[in-house]
Amino acid sequence: MNPHQRETILAGVAGAVLAGLTGRILGVGRWATVVGLTSGLIVGRRGVYDWRSRRGVIAFVADHTWALSTTTSGLIAMGANRLTDAGYEPSLSHRQNRMVYRRGFVLRRGFAVTFGNVVNGAADIDGRFDDSRRELVTVHEETHVWQARIFGPVYPLVYGLWFAGGSVVGMAKWLMSDRSRSLANTIDVHAYYRNPFERHAYGRQGVSTPADSRER
Repeated sequence: MNPHQRETILAGVAGAVLAGLTGRILGVGRWATVVGLTSGLIVGRRGVYDWRSRRGVIAFVADHTWALSTTTSGLIAMGANRLTDAGYEPSLSHRQNRMVYRRGFVLRRGFAVTFGNVVNGAADIDGRFDDSRRELVTVHEETHVWQARIFGPVYPLVYGLWFAGGSVVGMAKWLMSDRSRSLANTIDVHAYYRNPFERHAYGRQGVSTPADSRER
């Protein structure tokens, strides 16, 4: 057995055990074990995690325990990516504790999106993959990957609730007074750009947003 095969098997077993134990606590042990095994085999085969660093070990453990729900969403995204030839990007994935695709399902054209430890849409609309897009992945989307690990199931819940509430606020503000922007842009400011998770990611990237200009 070569080292690559050994890593695949060990990561699969470790993922199944960690996820299975987590699932037993939640009453979904069988489902969680399957998710952990599948995830572990994939990340092991691809050499995703940096086992020599504390950060890499923490990432693997978090992804297969506390953040198992977002890891599940990442597996679903990977399944869809296989059907659409999304273009896996090893240079941003191997030993970097995440899996990156140039294309794949995104919520908005030109915007990358993160599902647990999976990043879709690393390339721009025209398919170009330059230094700015790499920075988008390594700083902005990497922040979202770790947000999912730190906050676990709370992350998608809070993100979704903020987006829904921000959409209502943006629509109300546009209807009452703020007609200088389109309805879509006004909702964007409140639902997306002012989302605390996005503010954190854009702040780490050093990029100003329409929300920043509104506050000046």
